Amino acid sequence: MSDKYTNMEDIGEFEFIRSIQEGCLFSRERLIRGIGDDCAVIGPYDGKALLVTTDLLAEDIHFIMKNIDPEHLGQKAVAVNLSDIAAMGGEALHLFLSLAIPGTLQVETLHSFYRGVKAMCGRYRVNILGGDTSSSLDRFIINVVVIGHVPESEVLYRSGAAADDYIYVTGTLGDSAAGLKLIKENLSVSESCASSLKMAHNLPQPHLDAGRRIASSRMATAMIDISDGLISDLRHVCDASKVGAIIYQEEIPISKELRALGDTGKLDVLSLALSGGEDYRLLVTVPDEKAVLFEKMFENGEPCQIYRVGQITRAGGIRIVSPDGSERQAEIEGYEHFSQSRL
Repeated sequence: MSDKYTNMEDIGEFEFIRSIQEGCLFSRERLIRGIGDDCAVIGPYDGKALLVTTDLLAEDIHFIMKNIDPEHLGQKAVAVNLSDIAAMGGEALHLFLSLAIPGTLQVETLHSFYRGVKAMCGRYRVNILGGDTSSSLDRFIINVVVIGHVPESEVLYRSGAAADDYIYVTGTLGDSAAGLKLIKENLSVSESCASSLKMAHNLPQPHLDAGRRIASSRMATAMIDISDGLISDLRHVCDASKVGAIIYQEEIPISKELRALGDTGKLDVLSLALSGGEDYRLLVTVPDEKAVLFEKMFENGEPCQIYRVGQITRAGGIRIVSPDGSERQAEIEGYEHFSQSRL
């Protein structure tokens, strides 16, 4: 189809990115990795690679202003970018923040938002070095750029997974998507359960400490953060590594809060865990001969729990193995801009 007659809804976010990737590089000096991973990788400088990531959050696409504490929104805006640094095994250093602000937005709301930004940056010792401010007609738009670094030999990409590697995730899945459902809909569940799930959506925690531990161990072959959903982000790893995968349904980690919500019969817990998105866990592949040592690094649940959920295969595609041993092709996709509305 000619571009003249194709709109963004027809091709989606990822196909559009692929369509513009060619012709972006004019100099490869000090460039290690450009478009196509969680961060651009530049350097090395004194043995370390610079990591650069950016993310944009748009009101009514990524968040509903009336349904989130502005301070939590500030923390989330930082956290989703720190998660990209974590996915490359890096340490976050500096942040730039740009805002497009509706004239009707209260100044105290912005001050609260910045308190959240500063709180998350302070927790990880990330400097706020500047940015830009503009007016917006009617929506609050947030853009964050984070710079980090990592020893060059420890950078983890999406493209290193190999057949027979085990697949791990650094925490439970589906809580954020369930929290969004609870924010939007009046579902019957205990207040403590609802609060926990909503917090998972509004205040995700980047797994920077786990990312550094994994990278410095040099046991992993590939890593990505789970922002668009387990299946969608695993597919990115498989495509980049030219492999396939199997996921064992019984091994997918689901929190007790999400199970309680699933028991009401109003939500498909498995679908949320597979494709809900915005969990910001890390997905890691590890050779089978290193699996025991890898799991031992996390045996005390610090800095987080890890779960083995599947294995990389030579054959392409992603298959899901049910508890009875039957298999099916994974058809559930995660979030993709233009193909659906996040909110």
